[in-house]
Amino acid sequence: MSQFLENAREIFEAAENSAASGYMPCDYTILVGSPQGGIRMIANSDWSLGALQREHGAESAYRISHLGGRIMVDGSNGPRTCHMETNPVSKTAQFLLNSVPAWHAAAPANAGLLA
Repeated sequence: MSQFLENAREIFEAAENSAASGYMPCDYTILVGSPQGGIRMIANSDWSLGALQREHGAESAYRISHLGGRIMVDGSNGPRTCHMETNPVSKTAQFLLNSVPAWHAAAPANAGLLA
């Protein structure tokens, strides 16, 4: 896995762990490899990821955002981009509770009447 994707995965896991502990920070952007060196973090920017990356001369940029119980991480590194997203717990529970067992769809409509 490339360092770009590995960083995205680690940032995503950190955001998930933060949310699981009850802490919901503001949306923020992480710029990596800027000419000033190191890492720069910017909170609540309304600039696009690419614009921030160009403005600060960063090699990679990652935006962590929260919306409707979901956590999203978008990354940019030259021509490469990535997007990671969680489903809100309520959506996952709804999916699991409303799922229809495989045998249900395969059973004939009048299966109970055959006995």
